[in-house]
Amino acid sequence: MRTTEKTTGILILALILWGIVMIAATNLQFQGSQSNRILLVELGSDAASLSQAVQATGKSDASGIARNVELVMLNTRLDFVFIFLYLLTFLSLDYLAGLLGNRFLASCSAICICAAALCDVLENRAILSAMGVHPFTDQLAVDITMFSEWKWAFFFLAALFLGLAITLNHHISPLRRMSGGIFIAAAAFGILGISRHRVSLDFTIWMIGIANLFIIAALLLSLWKIYQSLKELNHFHEEVHQARARAA
Repeated sequence: MRTTEKTTGILILALILWGIVMIAATNLQFQGSQSNRILLVELGSDAASLSQAVQATGKSDASGIARNVELVMLNTRLDFVFIFLYLLTFLSLDYLAGLLGNRFLASCSAICICAAALCDVLENRAILSAMGVHPFTDQLAVDITMFSEWKWAFFFLAALFLGLAITLNHHISPLRRMSGGIFIAAAAFGILGISRHRVSLDFTIWMIGIANLFIIAALLLSLWKIYQSLKELNHFHEEVHQARARAA
């Protein structure tokens, strides 16, 4: 249990730090005022959305557009590491939730996060292929969106099952149960956003953004709980060691 919590804590830290690296290396470097470029690439569904995602200060700014295309491709390559990290992070949280009691829901979450990671890899390959073709085509955008929709659906289902596995366990601390509730809230926002994708792309992007903020909050809360648990366990071991030393 102690080793599992340490591993989970390290993975959460690595995931968050790598996410910061990705944002600094790509999202903050785009030229032009267009926001949510990566989600627009993933969910745009047509060639016009792909063009909008890489738009610079103007349609005639060829160098700026080329730079934005390079940044999208860089983000996609960095995302392969991010996929590996979030897969391991969720699997470790699922394993921990299973140890604490609810193995069925934890297993459902593990299956869903594996499916999400597979769809994410396929989505990234589709993005890299699309960014290498000029002009963009609707078919390339449709291929990306198909994998993206499945990725987000499985990802938020994984968050939902993980949250339920945590909150339905009546033998855990209030802090850990709170993190489970935040995972469930994240899943609710995310699934609502994905379900409205064909109606309003802007709404979907906003909902996914909110859901991801909830995921980050849940991960940070889980990290804090792991830190507290390990600190209490170390204190307990120190007391036992001191008691044995006095007894000797």
